[in-house]
Amino acid sequence: MQKDTLPSKSSTVTRQDSSGKKMLRRTYIMAEEKILPGHKPMWDKLTLVLCANASGNCKVKLLLVYHSENPRAFKSHKITKENLQVMWRANSNAWVTRDIFVQYVNVVVGPTIKNYLTTNNLPLKALLILDKATAHPPTLTDDIEEFKYIEVLFLPPNTTPILQPTDQQVISNFKKLFTKHLFKRCFEATNLTLREFWKDH
Repeated sequence: MQKDTLPSKSSTVTRQDSSGKKMLRRTYIMAEEKILPGHKPMWDKLTLVLCANASGNCKVKLLLVYHSENPRAFKSHKITKENLQVMWRANSNAWVTRDIFVQYVNVVVGPTIKNYLTTNNLPLKALLILDKATAHPPTLTDDIEEFKYIEVLFLPPNTTPILQPTDQQVISNFKKLFTKHLFKRCFEATNLTLREFWKDH
């Protein structure tokens, strides 16, 4: 997998991560079987943007960017994007653009933060911490006029692994849980090859 991405004054952190159909990259075999040819893992690129407050009790709906606006699975299983547990957007490179990110902040992040603060009787003050990804526009504050109570702070260059909370096991734990859930579903689907599982499930 490739990696790129409220109390009082809250810390809300986003992180985007480019992932795919997560398969194991190694085949574990006995030493005497090392001459057997290996196989490349299946890989299908997508990008996820993770966002939560510092304490983790306010998790914002994920942004998922895929290269297809309407994948075949959506049509065959009659899936509507509005009912997904992610905000689905498409880009030819499966990457977050500035337009997509600004839309995500206005449609999902802003309302979620406002609802959290209001529900918990907290003042409308929030701090949105971002890294220097190209999808994060320096003028983001001007693009979210409806949510003026959100202050945007950009981390200094080359400090993301040290300072950003989502890099402190959040992303790795997310990947582990995803892989565990994926293989659980795969094992439950009997008499199917992995390729058939991806196609039909």
